[in-house]
Amino acid sequence: MFVYYGKTKGSIKSLSGKAPKKLLWGDWLDVEETSPPSANYKVNWHSWSRDTGRSWTDPYTVAKRDCRDTPLLEMIFLDVGQGDGCILSVPDGKAHKIMVIDAGQRNNMLNFLRWKTRGFRVGTDVHAAVITHPDQDHYLGFQPIFDQPQFRFAEVWHNGLVERQNPGDADPIGPRSNGYCTDVIADQAALQQLVGDPNRRGRKKYPKLLWTALSEPHRFAKVAMLSTLTAQAQGGRAWLPGFAPGDHPDTTIEVLGPVPERDPASGAMRLRVFDDAPPGAEFAPGKTKNGHSIILRLEHGGFSAVFGGDLNAPAEDYLLRHYGGIGPSAPLADAVATARARIGADLLKCCHHGSADVTDEFVQAVNPFAFVLSSGDNETHVHPRPEIIGMLGKHGRGDRPAILSTELQRSSPENMALSPGEAKKLEALMAAFASAPSDTARAEAKKKVETFWAARMRRLVAVYGAINIRTDGDRLIAAFKVEAGGGWHIIEYERSGHNWAIKPKAAH
Repeated sequence: MFVYYGKTKGSIKSLSGKAPKKLLWGDWLDVEETSPPSANYKVNWHSWSRDTGRSWTDPYTVAKRDCRDTPLLEMIFLDVGQGDGCILSVPDGKAHKIMVIDAGQRNNMLNFLRWKTRGFRVGTDVHAAVITHPDQDHYLGFQPIFDQPQFRFAEVWHNGLVERQNPGDADPIGPRSNGYCTDVIADQAALQQLVGDPNRRGRKKYPKLLWTALSEPHRFAKVAMLSTLTAQAQGGRAWLPGFAPGDHPDTTIEVLGPVPERDPASGAMRLRVFDDAPPGAEFAPGKTKNGHSIILRLEHGGFSAVFGGDLNAPAEDYLLRHYGGIGPSAPLADAVATARARIGADLLKCCHHGSADVTDEFVQAVNPFAFVLSSGDNETHVHPRPEIIGMLGKHGRGDRPAILSTELQRSSPENMALSPGEAKKLEALMAAFASAPSDTARAEAKKKVETFWAARMRRLVAVYGAINIRTDGDRLIAAFKVEAGGGWHIIEYERSGHNWAIKPKAAH
């Protein structure tokens, strides 16, 4: 039986003498009745080892009064280093529909997903993979997930700009005409034709990822473009299929971008070029790929969130004018009030990791009370930019808007102690390296040592950088792990009408 932890935070006691497990509001619990029935459930706590792949179950106990039958909306913004990665779990009856919105570029998302779904009845069936745009720090982490045969996806969504190998043509996202990308890959048949050709895939990683999904239809039921022209149309708006008003009892997900246009002569779909390169310079596709990120607006009860992808200043300008109903020469500030009716939200997953290439007006239109910044380590971009953190606070809602950053919420400790088992394993690896009989064996032994340390550093990132948002639509918590002691730091909010406010702490 499946229940969810009902207290803001707490712990459950082991029945076999192990350390208690610290829990957060909404955590999933696999429970069964005791014999004879009592005021407690027995908890089957599932564990999984990334190093060995082994899984096992330990017995714990939880008071029934501390549990709830219905799940919460859950968003986990994982620390994937430089990049984006979010696991969105939408309540679906007494279970969840899981969506992965971007996956970074390494194995962090795979490892977290394998831990997250361990032993639970959600198994490894994922409702949707949303690849917001073809930048490696957003899509490449899907490759190891797609390569795992146990993972199944009902839907894989991309933004229609598909990188390809063009013999004799340096343009990686297809032909352009009159300031537009004209080869927009809208449906699965067109995608199959493009990336199904190994000469067009070449050695590029993005078409390889999409081909992985297309080549296994028994695991990936649908692979298609998600945009305002290809999503589920209802009431003059575009929706993620199955999440239009009336489709789901509690949750809607609107597609705000990309916003394709129609060629006035042919009617063909096209996407505007966002490029600030000087005339005569070689076309750089980065801003165009980023500017047409899949942008989603989720609403659950009285809570709403916007996932901002890697939008940049020209793309935000375009979207604000589109949703604000103003022309190209009007001051951008004129769009804010009208656009807010469509893109306003309580939480914003900030655009482009805290880059400076954004507009104040977009943040003013969203006007959230909380921000999430997903940014990296050991990178040259200086994300999040200090001046952008200040701008977010200035334009956020309320006296103290929360700015949550995977980079700032986690700093790796200077030293990391190894467990006795880990120390023994490292000793064996170093001995194998020292006694390697050949250069080939020595290189292989060295690789194993490097893998050992890389796995432990990734563990620190995954555990301590993740930002958890949990809500039932009337109450919300934003939580992240405290590095010393392993507990949770929690900011708790309550809703009153359309406003959210930090819940006052009880007097001591």
